[in-house]
Amino acid sequence: MPEKRMTPAEVVRAYARAKSSADIPAAMRFCHPDVVFETTAFRAVATGWDEVARQNTAFLRTFPDYGVELEYLVEAGELAVGAGTVRATMRESLVGIEPTGRSFALPFACHWTVRDGLIAHERFFFDFHQMCEQLGLPTEAAAAKFAAWRERTEGAAR
Repeated sequence: MPEKRMTPAEVVRAYARAKSSADIPAAMRFCHPDVVFETTAFRAVATGWDEVARQNTAFLRTFPDYGVELEYLVEAGELAVGAGTVRATMRESLVGIEPTGRSFALPFACHWTVRDGLIAHERFFFDFHQMCEQLGLPTEAAAAKFAAWRERTEGAAR
């Protein structure tokens, strides 16, 4: 009997469980080799399995207790759309921002395109200002650190 292919929602739920457990290799098994991962609050785009894995690893080093609670997840063909709450505590530095040891709990929305049973694109939305406020970070200073990081990483990619 042929193996049943996971639905886009099942793929996303399995990916979210692995990522919330800080298991990057397990999470990446649900990603297409050419995956595109966008974090709109950071104005960051990672392309390809290796770059996405590196960004996820750095993020989870900073926020080791990262977790998402999906309130809903709906499918429309290859698209899965969900929203819920993301929680994490800043334990290490991120893009040159020193850790505060404080936590955030933020509403988020995300959409994933799942192609051939793998996540091909993830676009993750949450409020940057709210995150900074809860972490005790000045928003403008944090935004400047992210801008400098983007400039460094984009320059290195050229």
